[in-house]
Amino acid sequence: PFPLATRAMKASSWTPPGWVPGKNFCGHHPLLRSVADNAEETHADLFFLLGQVALGFVVLWYACAAVVHVALMPRLPPSSKARENSTVYVAQKFVAEFKCMIVAALANVAVWELLGQPGADIFDPNVEAELAGVVFTAFEVVDLVLGCIHGFMDRLYVLHHTLHIALGLIIRGNCALGYTAAILMSQETSSLFLNYYLLMRFRSSHWSVPLARNLFALTFGVWRIGLNTYGTGYYVRYYTTYLEDATVVPWQMHTMAVVLVCAMVLQWYWGFEIIRTALRPKRPKRAAD
Repeated sequence: PFPLATRAMKASSWTPPGWVPGKNFCGHHPLLRSVADNAEETHADLFFLLGQVALGFVVLWYACAAVVHVALMPRLPPSSKARENSTVYVAQKFVAEFKCMIVAALANVAVWELLGQPGADIFDPNVEAELAGVVFTAFEVVDLVLGCIHGFMDRLYVLHHTLHIALGLIIRGNCALGYTAAILMSQETSSLFLNYYLLMRFRSSHWSVPLARNLFALTFGVWRIGLNTYGTGYYVRYYTTYLEDATVVPWQMHTMAVVLVCAMVLQWYWGFEIIRTALRPKRPKRAAD
């Protein structure tokens, strides 16, 4: 089985169905299969749970595609980018928005609960972060696979999703690092505005499109640059200090430090691109336009 962090949940954490007070939610969820008394989660339990949620996202994606094809595509302005006129592409934005609402809500609650915790608590779990981690990791896997199948993913997005999946499996597999996980997943707050902007940016000049872009840029700076940089620094600073006292896999914690730094650099790169695009002079419209 995965080694589990043994510290009790914070008293302020929400209590999900099936959770045993004083123990981690990992291994105590209602869908646990291999241990009748919910004593400990195994590899099979974790992947079975992720598989269930991933399957749900696949079904939701294609069900949404069917509805979008009938009800929305005839009314949606065409995009100047051919691939964005795909029904599956449009459906993905709705499913991604649904995922973002769940993950961002849970993660921000967890960040609020854990903000300012001492370094000694770095390996503590958190209920909201664990639940959000299952939803987030399962969606990233589905989005990567279906996105590649339907031609939505470029190399940078493949790298982005791969890093997130690796982090999700390490954190959720060790049933620990609630603070770090919550900070990472709270970045989905900016994606709430990004999904609409990506859907409409080449379709319409409606005022809501630049508004979504500006809100995305604002939340990107707060969550993906500010909070994420702080969270990465917090982890790198404290994780080795308390590693010997924690029931986690050391090499996975070292790997996570490298992946976190890589992910942070990627966010800074995208932040630079957002600023450069915002400051780029607008091209004057041609007379034919």
